Amino acid sequence: MLAHWAKGLMWGLVALPVFADVYPSTGTAWVLPGGWADPLATSYFDTADEVKEWEATHADIVFGSMKDVDTNLEMIAMGYMYTQKLDCRPGRRSAWLSKHTAEEGIDMEDGFLHFSEDTVLSVNTPSSGLDYLLEGKPYHLLLIRNDQFSTARLPLTLQPEDEIVVFSSYPFDALDVQATATPLVKRNLSDDEGNIAGWKKLKVDWELNIGADKKGISQSISGKLVLTKSWLSAWPYYRQRKLNSGKAGLDEGLKTWMVKLSWAQETTLNSLAIKPWLLLDNQQMTIPGWDATNDANGDGYVNDREFSKRANTRASARFRHQARLIPTVNMWPGTCWHRVNFANEKFNDLHANWYREDWQQQGLSGAYNDDMAKLLGANQFEVTSGGGIIEIPHKAGTEAAESAYAIKLAAFLQQIKKKTQTQWLAANISELNLWHYSAWPPELQNVVDVWLREHYLTPAMGLERLQQSWDSFALSKAGDKSLIMASMKGGMSELKPSEPDAWHRDIETGLALYYLFNLPGYTYYHSWNQTYVYGSGNTSLKNWYRAGIPKNWAYQPSAMLEVDIGHPEVAPKGYKTVFWDNKNAKVKSTAYLITDIPIRPADWFWLYRAGWFGAIPKEGVIARSYSDGLVLYRGVRERNDKSFLMAKPLRVSLPGEYQRVSYDGSLSEPLSYIEIGGYEGVVLKKVNN
Repeated sequence: MLAHWAKGLMWGLVALPVFADVYPSTGTAWVLPGGWADPLATSYFDTADEVKEWEATHADIVFGSMKDVDTNLEMIAMGYMYTQKLDCRPGRRSAWLSKHTAEEGIDMEDGFLHFSEDTVLSVNTPSSGLDYLLEGKPYHLLLIRNDQFSTARLPLTLQPEDEIVVFSSYPFDALDVQATATPLVKRNLSDDEGNIAGWKKLKVDWELNIGADKKGISQSISGKLVLTKSWLSAWPYYRQRKLNSGKAGLDEGLKTWMVKLSWAQETTLNSLAIKPWLLLDNQQMTIPGWDATNDANGDGYVNDREFSKRANTRASARFRHQARLIPTVNMWPGTCWHRVNFANEKFNDLHANWYREDWQQQGLSGAYNDDMAKLLGANQFEVTSGGGIIEIPHKAGTEAAESAYAIKLAAFLQQIKKKTQTQWLAANISELNLWHYSAWPPELQNVVDVWLREHYLTPAMGLERLQQSWDSFALSKAGDKSLIMASMKGGMSELKPSEPDAWHRDIETGLALYYLFNLPGYTYYHSWNQTYVYGSGNTSLKNWYRAGIPKNWAYQPSAMLEVDIGHPEVAPKGYKTVFWDNKNAKVKSTAYLITDIPIRPADWFWLYRAGWFGAIPKEGVIARSYSDGLVLYRGVRERNDKSFLMAKPLRVSLPGEYQRVSYDGSLSEPLSYIEIGGYEGVVLKKVNN
């Protein structure tokens, strides 16, 4: 593994390279390992523990965690972080923040961004994660029967002595109930320490609802809670007993708002929901805006009288939390997120403490921030109307809002670095070129030490994309490190998923492409399948030609990596240099500057090119020389031309004698020329006479 003393080593303001010691010619990495399983189709390993041990000794850094403190400490383990979001349904981090903000006298709501006006957002593909809010699902339902506590699972027949406690992660003022009778409702009272001080009977205005569902006519009642005084949250205890709910948030101390329901006679309770305030209709979601001037008495709730006389009629939120920003574009399946506010220093300080404590507990060297380009821009918020934000003087979905938010995020990440003393703060930006992304401020670029280039390389990426990918050489010149992922997406394995040679060819091509970018001490290699679902479990027939094989073991060409091809060298004399394409400004790959951007030279050169029109040919073979090897890639200008995968092999002469390195690490007979297929990459070992 990497020498432990190398963690965070700096010289002046520029990070020193950190050289790998697993394989001779490059560093390697894992992305989000975990879920180890006993292999089903190989005798190389017997147990999941053996697979995990193999992973711990076959990569230099980890984007994620090995789920073991001692193992993490032996590697450079950068845990997962997503600082710009908190889940709509609170998890461990939200619960920790809820508990500690309460202890420090900080309003947890200050940690969120809020719309200042009623806002309508486009929702192209609603995520099921939104159901938590759209359907008003309680955070937890507790059944109390004979002084015993258990999770309430509806439908449920209740006796007069039974009680149902509704735990909510936010205050509310209405319930939807399907039951055979109307309940008595009480809300929690809280003392100065945040404990339940008792229960107060609530007046509830009930209304009968009759509708139709799949089973026919349905009947329910909606109850509007008459809230006359401020309703404070309480710790998730009942009668001084901690709940064993199985909910991570409650176990971590999430403060909740509670109501207790009981019935005077035997009752069947079919469903129970908090009346939602969000409206999703015809792929449009309406989020109410918050204006504190509408809350005349300042108790945090706009009651009916205040609502009818509110000063700002364009803001209709009853509670401040109802106005939280929720991204609705490019959502992950099953997710629902609130955007975090980085403008409150007290909250920021506490939030940074969470990362320090979490990293120490896990033995992490730092963490990588996922989806770093998903902030407040149009890729997250497509605003139909409204969009004003209380904490930022710009509208959501605009570049101005995104840039302003990015500067605040950068300051917060710097605060994390100061508290943790890490020099392993990473960000996932995939294919994004930071110098071409106008919304990305220098402050955010400067705070990151390591860049995760997810699915950066694919077999059929083509010459145009390849010749536009100079940014990794600029990042390394700035002293930053990069994980460059080679994916099999769009490769031969998609055309012939049952053929081992097709998968092996994609992996060989991925490594050859990576070696075009390899800068020892600054870049790390990871090989993956066509999906964005990571882990250490076994393959299936959807992601490998054989099921039951540990994925990282199958995808990492360990035997190829063990073949020492040396370090990158300048191109041999007599060969034409490959040009970078920077917005139609052509710069040689041997250059040290692209416009005013310092870069490290790549020294790519052409072994073959045809259909020459400017810097990017119609077809060509790009090469890079190593002190003990050579790497090649054949492509056409366009990416993802399926027919080119089946192109007739092209014979090209080599600048010396080499042996081809296969997936299993074997070497061919010495070659002075090679036949290379369409969208194919080759790794060659130099024959030393």
